[in-house]
Amino acid sequence: MFWKFTLFELKLLLKNRKSWFIAVFLLLFFILFFLYYSQDTPQSLADRKKMETGISYAVFDYLDQQRHDLPEVAEVYDYHTQIQSLLGMQVWHISGGNDSEQYVEDGLKLNQLRLKVHELGNEGIPDHLIVPTEEILKENALLHFIKDNNLPIESDSFATNHYFTNALAMMSGLLFLVIVLINGNEMLIYEQRHQSVMRGFPLAFIQKIVSKIMIHSIHIFIFLLLGFFIGSIYLARTMEAGEFSFPILIYRNEGYLAISASQYLLYMFLGLALVTILLLLLSILLNMLFKNAFANILIGLGIFLLPDIAVAAGFKATFIHSIKFIDIHKVLSGELAIELGNSSIDYWNAMATLGISTILLIAIIYVLNKYAYQRVPKNSPLEKAF
Repeated sequence: MFWKFTLFELKLLLKNRKSWFIAVFLLLFFILFFLYYSQDTPQSLADRKKMETGISYAVFDYLDQQRHDLPEVAEVYDYHTQIQSLLGMQVWHISGGNDSEQYVEDGLKLNQLRLKVHELGNEGIPDHLIVPTEEILKENALLHFIKDNNLPIESDSFATNHYFTNALAMMSGLLFLVIVLINGNEMLIYEQRHQSVMRGFPLAFIQKIVSKIMIHSIHIFIFLLLGFFIGSIYLARTMEAGEFSFPILIYRNEGYLAISASQYLLYMFLGLALVTILLLLLSILLNMLFKNAFANILIGLGIFLLPDIAVAAGFKATFIHSIKFIDIHKVLSGELAIELGNSSIDYWNAMATLGISTILLIAIIYVLNKYAYQRVPKNSPLEKAF
């Protein structure tokens, strides 16, 4: 009976125009994003290093004016002389020398010197010209990955990663929340409006919920993956950005780790899959409580914005930070940890919290249905709420 009900749900889904609208949106999203984003050419590695060299020259001017009077500035000046030399060599290796191995070695030495300058308090360097420790650690993680995997470096090595990480950043979070809430806003309401059709299925409520969640989550995820695959093909062929071997930084254990693009995509889509199930369960619960398709979307959005409202109001409210974990891109990049001032927010902590939240939602739905069932008069079993 479970599979007959699932087949029936699938037929309803396929006949629903809203479902096909969402499917078409997911199919076209990445292609349209890459088409628009192609107008914004990412900064090449060579250009970035040239810009760093220019900033380094500006730092020299400040240090040179003070180093004769202040011994601590003279020490920073000596380190910065080495930094300037290494930056110049990096520009040469990436632009004309084509020596990836030496580029990485120079980069690691350069970052060690920058960290020493931080230990000295960046004496004599204006705040706006200081390279943040966070940026130094990020580049160190990338360089170690490149060294360990013996990857060649070219000026546009990170171009592809730049495009699809930005696309996934746009899809993750608020936009994905709205898509899933719209998809699931009538999962129970439709059944309540067409009870004569549904009465023919002698199936437990939880089994019906499992069937609905399975059908709707598979529907969303198939078209999400297919849309990303089509967009990636377009990206590789049209924009000549087919190099996917370079690493992507993620935030973990209060630091940064470089992982391969394939591993990043695995983490990203696993996270989105869990978020999809969680949000569909939330849709079921909101359907049970309010029996209104619009309330499902509005209340879902309101819940998602609670941490932002709390921060704006000056409340720490760390107990509601987990609501924002559905933005998997921000969790992976570390943006959410910085935004909420909570260094413990990383991928695996977020996944564990989302998993526990999913189990709690299932328990609440089960208890709520039991309570509603017990309130139904025994002589009118077909009038029960869910």
